[in-house]
Amino acid sequence: MATMLARRASLQARSGRPCFVASRVAPRLASRGVPVVFAAKQSSPAASKSQQYQPTSARDAIERGTEVFKKQNNLDEAVRLYRVGLEMKPNDDEARAALYNLGCALTKQKKFAEATEAIERAINDYGLKLIVALRDDDLKLLRERREWMDALGRMKGGMSRQTKADLRTEAKAPFRLPRIILFGGLLAGAGLGLLVILTRLARSLQGGPDAPDLNESLTNLGINTAAVALLSWLLWRDISSKQAEMKITTREEGLGRLQVDLGKDRVLPLLKFRGQVRPVIVAGSRTFVEKAIKEAEGQYLNLRDRAVSVVPIIFEKAESVELDPEDKLRLLKKEFAKETGKGFSDESKRAAAAEPKPKKVSVLGGLVDADKKWRLEPYDTDEWKTWILEQKEFSGLSTAEPNCYIQVQLDGTVRSSGTGSPPWDKLVEDLPLLSDFRTRLTDGVGPQE
Repeated sequence: MATMLARRASLQARSGRPCFVASRVAPRLASRGVPVVFAAKQSSPAASKSQQYQPTSARDAIERGTEVFKKQNNLDEAVRLYRVGLEMKPNDDEARAALYNLGCALTKQKKFAEATEAIERAINDYGLKLIVALRDDDLKLLRERREWMDALGRMKGGMSRQTKADLRTEAKAPFRLPRIILFGGLLAGAGLGLLVILTRLARSLQGGPDAPDLNESLTNLGINTAAVALLSWLLWRDISSKQAEMKITTREEGLGRLQVDLGKDRVLPLLKFRGQVRPVIVAGSRTFVEKAIKEAEGQYLNLRDRAVSVVPIIFEKAESVELDPEDKLRLLKKEFAKETGKGFSDESKRAAAAEPKPKKVSVLGGLVDADKKWRLEPYDTDEWKTWILEQKEFSGLSTAEPNCYIQVQLDGTVRSSGTGSPPWDKLVEDLPLLSDFRTRLTDGVGPQE
C-alpha cells in the first residue's frame, strides 16, 4: 500500500458562511475533519472512469476529492473533482483550497506546467501565501523544475529573473552602488557650484564696483570644471561596468535555465547544480566531443575530486548514447554478481550475501550524490546549442570553429572558454578541491552541506 502524505486544508466560518483558509503548511478542510491527502500511487485509468461522483457544490467537490485521496488513492478522480469544484462558482477560500490541492495532485502526476499554473492562480488571484508552497514537501518535485523557477517571477512575493540578475551583479561589486550614489551627489553639487561660478564670472567680466574678482572667479571655474569632469568620469565608469556585468550575469542566468536529463523522468535546470558541481561544457562534432572526454580519463579522479562534470553538446543527430563511466561500473558489478550467483559454491553465496545492498535514495527534491554524474546529458540540445553559439559570439570566440569548451564555476559564473579541447591538466592545477577552503573564496559559494 502506497504511503499517504497528509495535507492540511481548513474550512472556517467567516461572516456567517463557510470559508477555506490556507494554513502555514497548506489549505485544509476542518468542518468534517477530513484532511486533504495526496496519495503516492496513481490509480489505473479503469478505476478513474468508474463511478464518477457528481458534487452538488464547490465545497462538496473539494471534500469528495479529499475522500477520494484518502480512501481510494485515485489521483485522476481527485483532479477531476477539484476542476469541477472550480467550475461551480466557489468563493475565494474554496477556490484557493481547490487550486492549491489541484496543484499538489498534478505535481504527483508529473504534470508540472499545469501544477505551476494552479499554484500561481492560488497565489495571485486568491491570496495564498507563497511561503506555504515553498515549505510544502509535496511540492518539492515541482520546486526543482524550470516551470516553477520561471513562475516565481510572476507570483506575488516572488522574485523575477531580472531582479535576481540585478542582485547577482551587485554582489560581484558590493561597493559600486554606494560609489554611484556618492559620486552622483558630489557631481550634482559640483554642477550647481559651476552654475554659480559662471554667474559670478559674468558679473566679473561686466565690471563695476561690486563685481567679484576676475582672477578668483577664473580659479573657482577651473576647480569646479575639473571636479565635474572627474566625477562624471568616475560615475560613467561605474555605470558602464555595471551594464557590462549585467549582460554577463544575464547570460549566466540563461545558462542556469538550461536543463539536464538525469534519467528516470528527472529533468533539472543547471541552476540546481550550483554550489555542488563545476560543469565543463564540451560542444562540437561527435568525434571531437568523445575524444575530448576520453582525454580527461587520465585526470578523471582528480577532476571528480574538484566536482567537475562534463556536459557533452553534440552538433549532430544522436546515434547512440554513451553511458556514464559510473553507470558502466555499476552495470559491470551487477553482471559480475549474477555470474557469481550462478555457481554452486557456498563461498560465492556467502560473498554475494556479504555484498552491501545499495541504499534507496529519495529524490523528491534537491540533489543526491547519484545526480552529480561525471557526464550530465543535456535535455533539450537545441536550447544548449543556441546558448553556446550566442556565448561564443559574446566572448569573442571564432564562430567558424564549431568545437569549443566552456568551464563554469560553482556559483554559475563562466570561468573560462576557448576553442578545441578543454585543458584538463590545467583545470586540475587551477581548481581547488571541493573540500578546500579556497573553494569558498574563489567560487563565490562553497559546497552546500
